[in-house]
Amino acid sequence: MATILAHLEVHPGKEAEWEAIMADMVRQTFEQEQQVLRYEYFKGQEPLHYYCLLSFEDKWAFYLHQASDYHEGHDFESVLANVELEYLDPVKGASLLPPTENPPLPDDASETLRNTEQVFPISIPGWWVGRA
Repeated sequence: MATILAHLEVHPGKEAEWEAIMADMVRQTFEQEQQVLRYEYFKGQEPLHYYCLLSFEDKWAFYLHQASDYHEGHDFESVLANVELEYLDPVKGASLLPPTENPPLPDDASETLRNTEQVFPISIPGWWVGRA
């Protein structure tokens, strides 16, 4: 499983355009993807700051989401000033989501999966180990 908190900052004056993109992404994701567990956007307290909580059954589902035609079809660069992805791991007994894992890609993984893994590598912090 892979859970991600995306920290997003939009360009000034692009808030309405960004929110329309977010609504379209959520709609298409839930219509076309079976392995998505959570996909929600939030406005932050700071102006121009948004957050996205994404959770997928496995990292391959996240990578395929990132490489999807509808994801690639939006002009994110014109609206986003900054994006930082933070991988999350649920606290046992305090979340219904399964742990974030980073299994190796299978030998027969597609080029799309291999390229996407290079762009969005999952790093499991050492302090998570043993804290299931």
